[in-house]
Amino acid sequence: MVNVLVVYLFRDQTMGRRRFRRLQISALLLLASFAWGSFAWAQQNVETPEIFPLVEEFCYRCHGSQTQTAGINLSALVTQLPLVKNRDTWNRVIDALEIGKMPPAGAPQPSDEIRETMVSVLGDAIHDFDYSTIDNPGFERMRRLTHEEFDNTVGDLFGVDLNVTDRFPSELIGASGFENSSNTLFLQPSLMERYIAVAERIVELALTEEATAARSLIFVATPGNGLSEHEAAEIVLRRFLARAFRRPPTEAEVIQAGDQYAFARRSGLDHENSVEQVLQSVLISPKFLLHVEAGNSSDDPFLVSDWELASRLSYFLWASMPDQELFGLAERGVLHDQNVLRNQVERMLADEKADTLGTVFAAQWLGFHHVGTRIWLDPIDNPWCTASLMTAMRDESSLFFLSLLRENQPIRRLLDADYTYVNEELATTLYGMSGIEGDYMRRVRLDDRSRGGLIGQPSILALTSNYTDTSPVKRGNYILDTLLGTPPPPPPPNAGVLSDEVADLEGLSFREKLEMHSTNDTCRVCHSKIDPIGFGLENFDYFGRWRDSYHFRTRVETEEEADEIRIVDDTNVFSEKRYYKNVYREINAVGGLPDGTAFDGPAGLKEALLETRHDDLVRQVVSKMLTYALGRQLEYYDESAVRAIITALEADDYRFQTLLQEIVASYPFLYKKNPTEESEQ
Repeated sequence: MVNVLVVYLFRDQTMGRRRFRRLQISALLLLASFAWGSFAWAQQNVETPEIFPLVEEFCYRCHGSQTQTAGINLSALVTQLPLVKNRDTWNRVIDALEIGKMPPAGAPQPSDEIRETMVSVLGDAIHDFDYSTIDNPGFERMRRLTHEEFDNTVGDLFGVDLNVTDRFPSELIGASGFENSSNTLFLQPSLMERYIAVAERIVELALTEEATAARSLIFVATPGNGLSEHEAAEIVLRRFLARAFRRPPTEAEVIQAGDQYAFARRSGLDHENSVEQVLQSVLISPKFLLHVEAGNSSDDPFLVSDWELASRLSYFLWASMPDQELFGLAERGVLHDQNVLRNQVERMLADEKADTLGTVFAAQWLGFHHVGTRIWLDPIDNPWCTASLMTAMRDESSLFFLSLLRENQPIRRLLDADYTYVNEELATTLYGMSGIEGDYMRRVRLDDRSRGGLIGQPSILALTSNYTDTSPVKRGNYILDTLLGTPPPPPPPNAGVLSDEVADLEGLSFREKLEMHSTNDTCRVCHSKIDPIGFGLENFDYFGRWRDSYHFRTRVETEEEADEIRIVDDTNVFSEKRYYKNVYREINAVGGLPDGTAFDGPAGLKEALLETRHDDLVRQVVSKMLTYALGRQLEYYDESAVRAIITALEADDYRFQTLLQEIVASYPFLYKKNPTEESEQ
């Protein structure tokens, strides 16, 4: 068979030399597969069988079952077909092969022809995969409410604003990048103890005698006028169960609640207190604490129920339970109607409860929720950095993102908007604006093109700094990874540390130190892609204030040289004058993108990103919002939905409300499929 193929290639004189060489090598690789493993296996998995012997020969030394450098075990990944199941990892392999980074120096190297074939064959398997052959919308696994969802749901359930999870353990961030990821939201015994403790507190706080609105929402029936206590309790509890479980309760559930009420009455509690006892038990039921969707006996995809769709909608757009209108539409069975869905998205986005798309979704995706917790400055050394300032920094970014949604602006406005939101403290402290008075946040126009959009906002600039020093590395990596969804490969061990000799050099900018650091071949591969992006933001200091120059303070020998004198005084030992000179050096904000596109400063960076990386920005926004909407990490079989959403966006100038509508109308949002062992691999 191989000989026939090679003879055929020699007969085709019109074939390009490169294609001929690739097919010739493929033929030889096919022969090699006999020695490497079962040819029957290769026939069954025709995706890329010819590449696997070479992956073993050149990659297993570092990325086999024994070594797994950087956590990558290619000997396992080659058995997980199609290869797009692990698309990100294989893309890293392709990149490393293409630039010659792997195999590492000193290891056996493939010839240029074989390296080219490996890149080409793997690239075809990853980039040209036919996703229409995969019919799997995924399945929403059982997961508990996040702390945010719990507080919001309790608030809507009782009609009061309560924050009862403030002392709960911090949530974990899942592989999806969000707290609502099903792979982290378990119901641990220690957390269950917290829920039990707060259930009584919730009922006590919500249903005081003075809380007339909450009481009228819960006690929808009272004994009297021919209605017995038990009958009134059943009406109250049936309605509460439906709202708490986000679906009609079963008769068995209603009977159980009635039995709990009757037991409380027999124990000596009055009618209302007996009802409240049952409410407390509902609040610790897994049917309240967990998102639970039903499977069925079919192996084929099927529609989610109207009740499940109501919850998917509300927890996506509101991070809370459905309201009465959604429940009513679910009860009538009309929520799947596309016009109804479209109208509901518009209505829900206009509601203030949709602010969670800024305070939760955007904050967790972009990371600015860390400002004030992980990101802060010592108030003794930096008295200007107050808690209220950091709150305003977070509010600016969330309000900005919400404005893009509610005004249906194009996705590119994330980077090039000409406005922001400030109050007096934020405006004067970090923006250097005058004429802004008061604590409330208001929209202001920005004439400075360096400022508009996310990468000119103090929350993002502080997030991507090293305490009181800027970090071109962090800022460049943030743009590539968080904003564009194209993260550079992780650094090799110790590669991220400046040598002592470089770090201790005084009078050099961090840019100059990084450039010296990056002369190392190992470091340059990644830093050449990351650092030039971050250099474009060097005019912003570590908390987002504009600066034109670097400030260095160096110690000098004489008073004549100095422009600053400090007295170091220890009455028991010595008193000494120390002389310092302040030096200012103009900032060089010229940078470049990995493809070689050059720019100057923040305005140039934004322009370059939108000209050359707009598609990456759009895909990242789509992927992140779909991930958040589904409450799980995206899988390879979601790619068809991502592409369909991008196609719809392209037809409408990539506008945000089109994104929301398309996500809600997407296959994985409306359908599900029972998980199988294969889909879990």
